[in-house]
Amino acid sequence: MLTALALLATFAVVPALWARAGAPFVGAYVATLLAACLATLAAGLFVRQPIVVAPALGINVWLVYGVIYPLGVAWQEALAACVIAALLVLLTVTTPLRRIFLASMPRAITEAARGGVGLLVVFTGLQMGKLVVGSPLTVTMLGSLSEPAAFVALAGLAVSLAFWAMGVRAAAFWGVLSAVLLALFEGFLVLPEAPFLLPEGLDRTAFALDFAHLAELSGVVLALWLFLFFDTCGTFAALGEAEEVHGLAEKRTLLVLAAGNVVASLLGAGPVTLAKESAAARAVGARTPLAACAAAAVLLLVLFLEPVAAAVLDFSAILAPLLIFSGCLLLRELRLDWQQTSEHVAFFAVLLVTPLSSSLVAGLGAGMIVYVFLEVFSGRGKKIHPVLFFFAGAFSLYFAYYTP
Repeated sequence: MLTALALLATFAVVPALWARAGAPFVGAYVATLLAACLATLAAGLFVRQPIVVAPALGINVWLVYGVIYPLGVAWQEALAACVIAALLVLLTVTTPLRRIFLASMPRAITEAARGGVGLLVVFTGLQMGKLVVGSPLTVTMLGSLSEPAAFVALAGLAVSLAFWAMGVRAAAFWGVLSAVLLALFEGFLVLPEAPFLLPEGLDRTAFALDFAHLAELSGVVLALWLFLFFDTCGTFAALGEAEEVHGLAEKRTLLVLAAGNVVASLLGAGPVTLAKESAAARAVGARTPLAACAAAAVLLLVLFLEPVAAAVLDFSAILAPLLIFSGCLLLRELRLDWQQTSEHVAFFAVLLVTPLSSSLVAGLGAGMIVYVFLEVFSGRGKKIHPVLFFFAGAFSLYFAYYTP
């Protein structure tokens, strides 16, 4: 239950991101919470593990600011790409393809993908909080604290970092809450007179997928597929190592998460993932399926707070502390063996290209091409998995014919 409360800020931020992309906020809000609630409940009843499913903040930021905005993609088309990627993940985790993919992809690339998305999330938060602004001479420059948005964002971030340094759980939540209170005190934010509302709006987002231009989004589908698969496996592996959760429970969890993403896309929500706070919940004694059911109940109650969450849209700097803090945590999780030059260079290729181009597709492609190139010329080409050769070739064609 505490884990679900700690994630409340994320459940408000992600629908707000999709609303900025044109989706109806009320529908995106209900769809996000409903998808997470159903997946969390399934984890408790089917997997029998105290696991909480939440929106994948990093990948949702990339979809909005790296796909929808720069490419002019409609949110319905982005959801179509999401559901195809989710179906591919579902196929992968239920067949021998899972082991083939895990064996074929260098850890440097999968780790760097998280880091690249983390940097993109941090930069998006800095821009949203006006802590970084455009420059007429260089690409960016520092913002001014005389700007109300910058002051509120920095104050919220400071609270998050201070609580995190003190070992306080839900540091991101308290940072966002402090930003909300400061914005209310200064008059930048006004809460609605009726903070509670029966859930509605799902009819405006459910099954609103548009497959008309899916072929043009093939690169996005590929990047989503790879990222969701490796992120899910990687997050659960970390949880499994800490708690010795393996075998049937692992397979069932991966199945629930993959199916949860399919349901989320159909309802009108962005990708969801296993909340890393689940490990913290275990540490304080949440070890039975009842914990997941309690978390699902909390998420169900939060469905009625849509007017409060919608008010955040009026002063988006409140979202900045969560984005910056969450991006930093993604970078904190990076692990890499620096012995191989090819992994070293491929890691930095993904890490740099992803945020600089605002494209996970370009980042993954650059990393795979660089890795294969260096491995071949270092005499280790025979050790490369054929699947990686295929992806490197496909991304080479992508870059060759790519036009901004």
